Amino acid sequence: MGKKKKASLGCLFWIALILLVLVVFFFNRERINTVIEETGFKDYVFKEQPQEPEVKRVEPEKEDPSTTQEKEEKEEDQQDESIKLQDSPKKPDSEVDSDEEDEKEGDDQDVEITVDKDTPDEAEKPLVDKRMRKSALYFVEVNDNGTIELKKIIRPVYYNESPLTETLKALLEGLTSEELNQGLLNLIPQNTKIQKVWVENGTAYIDFNEALRFNQFGKEGLQAELQQIVYTATEFQTVDSVQILINGKKREYLSSEGIFVGKPLSRNDV
Repeated sequence: MGKKKKASLGCLFWIALILLVLVVFFFNRERINTVIEETGFKDYVFKEQPQEPEVKRVEPEKEDPSTTQEKEEKEEDQQDESIKLQDSPKKPDSEVDSDEEDEKEGDDQDVEITVDKDTPDEAEKPLVDKRMRKSALYFVEVNDNGTIELKKIIRPVYYNESPLTETLKALLEGLTSEELNQGLLNLIPQNTKIQKVWVENGTAYIDFNEALRFNQFGKEGLQAELQQIVYTATEFQTVDSVQILINGKKREYLSSEGIFVGKPLSRNDV
């Protein structure tokens, strides 16, 4: 009897405790909810667990026995071709080059070239063929005793048609710096120009401007310039003498100094 009373009292105690807890929870439900939300206890308890991705099992495709046989045959053919290429003799470089040239020639035959009408054809352009002649030019040198002596200089002269004209123009252009260092002089007036040159019956007709008539060195300068011109022109095999013209006209005398130029002059005349 004593044991049954103790068991009944124990049950009543737990029932009363549970009721007390329920009553306390009922009256403090809102406060408990706020505390649970603030602490994050609810989210932690009811948080959804991540689901593992489903793994699909992919079974390998079964190959058709006919296709596998075809693949094996292709691989055998490729191996046979590689063996043939290795065993075949290589062409020498000369044969390879000739084959390439034949292919290029065949390609060139099919190429069409269009020419723009606005651009002139290069074949129609006049070609300037300049030639070179080693010409003898005569300048003067003043000796210690004051006499004037001719000095011959060999120069390359480039020309298109008339080597005589270009040689005389080179004479009028004067001396180079190297020739000046040798003590040579050019007594032809600086402003002298050649207007026309032609050769008839061994006589070179040289038409000068008026500047040829005025020499700052007087009569000796006039005589020296004539010598330079006549000696330079008669270096050509087709020229024996020189006829001096001033502006296309023949003059009896070059100046008032009495230098006669009324006829063709040879080397003996000057």
